[in-house]
Amino acid sequence: MELQTNDESIVRRKRWLSLMTGLLIAFLVICTLLSNTLYALTLPKVTTQVVGQGPLDQTFKGSNVIKPVEVRDVTGQAGWNVKKVLVRGGDVVQQGQSLVQYSNDEAEQQLVSEQAALKKLQLSVEKLEYDYILSERNEDNGTLLAAKAALKSAKIDISLQQQHILDLQAKISSYQVMKAPFDGIVAAVNAKEGVSAGVGVPDIRLSNAQSGFQLELQIPSEIAESLTVDEVMDVHLPRQNNRVIEGKAASLVQADSAAELGISRLTVLLQDPSLVSGERAEVIITKKGKADTLLISSAAIRKDHTDTYVYTLEERKGPLGNAFYANRRTVTVASSNEHVAAISAGLFNQMSVIVESSERLLEGSRVRVLTK
Repeated sequence: MELQTNDESIVRRKRWLSLMTGLLIAFLVICTLLSNTLYALTLPKVTTQVVGQGPLDQTFKGSNVIKPVEVRDVTGQAGWNVKKVLVRGGDVVQQGQSLVQYSNDEAEQQLVSEQAALKKLQLSVEKLEYDYILSERNEDNGTLLAAKAALKSAKIDISLQQQHILDLQAKISSYQVMKAPFDGIVAAVNAKEGVSAGVGVPDIRLSNAQSGFQLELQIPSEIAESLTVDEVMDVHLPRQNNRVIEGKAASLVQADSAAELGISRLTVLLQDPSLVSGERAEVIITKKGKADTLLISSAAIRKDHTDTYVYTLEERKGPLGNAFYANRRTVTVASSNEHVAAISAGLFNQMSVIVESSERLLEGSRVRVLTK
């Protein structure tokens, strides 16, 4: 009986020991899991994205004020004073139309003096003709030859003086009035009555209406690569209820200065009778991308003094579950817009990249992945 009691006591102790051992193991497992969970909560939180394929359409929107293709500065003759201004800024003028009248007292006085000199020459001819007739009557050959030569010389002088006066009159006539060299619009009027012509600034600035207008834009070179000279594009006019007119790419020049690296200068030619110099115009250009381009969020791209890179997500299996780590990978960005970047080297399709993180990441950092 006593032996049986001892056996039962041993069995109870073994059961108690097994129970305590199980409870201890369970406690350790729970503590391990709990500590692992608590540790995971301290890890940097990241959001990820899977690398995909598709076209990256880049859109450029730019605006500027339109300017005449040809602007010519016209000024009166130096030394001539503005007598009367016949046009105002914004006036439409025709070729040959008078713009400004000028006056010059010295030129007018010179013309009067030259005309007086001509009259004196004409009076001297009458005396020489009389001497010639008198020599002829006296049959004095020597005197006759001298009178004849003097008469011819005087007539030559008169002819030269008459031509000189005609030239002076034509010059004065051309200087007295400035005329429009072509059909155009008066862009600026600087001439002031009573002031000498061309003092510091041109008297009149004319824009050539027949040459049209131009819009100059600075666009990214990667957008410019998709354009060609003479390519037609839509141009929007905000002041005219966003009316759309046709524009043509007139020139496309790669900027060569360091400050404008990656920029091209685009000139768009516009032909529309409603356009006004200084009016703002807008152009929207879209470049179609390749269908198999690797795409990721632009927010995933990081840069430092060495290169451009992203952090990819690496999953490692462990006894307590899978763990995730950040791996730095150098990439080449072919092009990008505000939201998406096209990658030409460094990544593969379906790779997971880290888009955002709650803390600064380092190579090999363990992270906690947030699910959206």
